[in-house]
Amino acid sequence: MNTFFKEKNGQSSSTRLIFFVGMIYAMCFTAVYSFTGIKPGVGEIVALFSAMTGVFIGLKLGQKPMEK
Repeated sequence: MNTFFKEKNGQSSSTRLIFFVGMIYAMCFTAVYSFTGIKPGVGEIVALFSAMTGVFIGLKLGQKPMEK
């Protein structure tokens, strides 16, 4: 698993770490929110998860063009 967070040149990738931790956080938060006493609808759950993960996906997609 340690090799997952490394670039091809052998250096550690902080963006991959942020992406991984952020996605785990978004999944856990959405799961907890879904089963609490509020009982949100499916659309609200999808919107919450999409909004939270969109930030991390955008960060990862924007990383490569900025490195060049």
